[in-house]
Amino acid sequence: MSRQQITTDVAIIGAGIAGLWLHNRLNQAGYHAVLIENGKIGQGQTLSSQGIIHGGSKYALNGILSKASQVISNMPARWKSCLEGKGEIDLTSVKKLAEHQLLWSKDRLSSKMVSFFASKALSSRMQSVPLQNRPALFQDPAFKGALYQLDEPVLDVPSLLEALVKPFHDRMLAVPKESTYAWQKQGDHLSSLTVDSYEIQAQHFVFTAGEGNEAILNALNISKPAMQRRPLQMLLCKSKQTDKPLPAIYAHSLGSGSKPIATISSHVNKSGEVVWYLGGNIAEQGVGKDKARLIEEAKLLLSDILPWFELPELDWATHPVNRAEPQQSSLSRPDSAFVSSQGNMHICWPTKLALAPDLTDQVFKQLESAKLQAGAHKNPAFQHPQVAETLWDRAF
Repeated sequence: MSRQQITTDVAIIGAGIAGLWLHNRLNQAGYHAVLIENGKIGQGQTLSSQGIIHGGSKYALNGILSKASQVISNMPARWKSCLEGKGEIDLTSVKKLAEHQLLWSKDRLSSKMVSFFASKALSSRMQSVPLQNRPALFQDPAFKGALYQLDEPVLDVPSLLEALVKPFHDRMLAVPKESTYAWQKQGDHLSSLTVDSYEIQAQHFVFTAGEGNEAILNALNISKPAMQRRPLQMLLCKSKQTDKPLPAIYAHSLGSGSKPIATISSHVNKSGEVVWYLGGNIAEQGVGKDKARLIEEAKLLLSDILPWFELPELDWATHPVNRAEPQQSSLSRPDSAFVSSQGNMHICWPTKLALAPDLTDQVFKQLESAKLQAGAHKNPAFQHPQVAETLWDRAF
């Protein structure tokens, strides 16, 4: 079978947030970059995220500014600049679900103490919310806890993907999901990739395929860096009562520990229903649990952390997701975005949605160090990948 040849300066494998951000930046900078996807855009970790542009607040709930909280601290401002049309990528079309996240503690001394210490460590990013500025859910007189506002926006991820896809969609290559990747190397130099009916030649290859990086590294006999998976079992719920929809909430619930008991974000499905998406400690502890058991635990949790709110009858679903990251000791969370360059191959994991710009910075440094030159490329027409369906529209 004859193959079509595609030439480019940089070939990027994997169309999640990391690959899309890098693809935009490279093409805007005058390089030619082709993004290769063997499924739907954002189908993995990206559309499984809650859309939170973290600034490190939840990593400092013990009152200590950890390395992770410091590394990510400037990301909200950087994203906000893009959302206002002043940053490195134009995200003015992206829908903001919330300008700020909230963090609340119940009427218990232990959780109030966590809130207190966090507010001291994060005084510039975390402010107490006065009663008149609170969402209706937290204006109820029965709510006796503390409420803080975090300077971290929440984005609608589908609209984010659309904004990143639109400018250079013609430089995105769709290949069948079952495609086999064949790599051609000359010594330590990767010269081309053969997949489906295409041969892609590039000066550099960047792997941003999330979990898919593992298969790529195995095929290339690269043992380091190794990949780890930190699994979650997220939960989703929506009201069964059309006259009693769930209120929109974007907030972390605090207990006595240094992690949120639960993180709740709200998303509107194509039927116009508000869906709550639950992460945090319940998602971490839910790994491996029977679906019915986890849902029962989630029902009890919501009753416990929102005791003043009368919940409607709910439909429930669970969603397992693996966080793919560079391997750490004891499967701990990496502090920052990760790039490992080996010759003209660059192995990447953003580790967080918010860190996609930081990952791109790291890749640019490697490419500039390698003296990447922009070339002229004229390629045949090819199929382009589409954005995956939202989780809230396929979970129920």
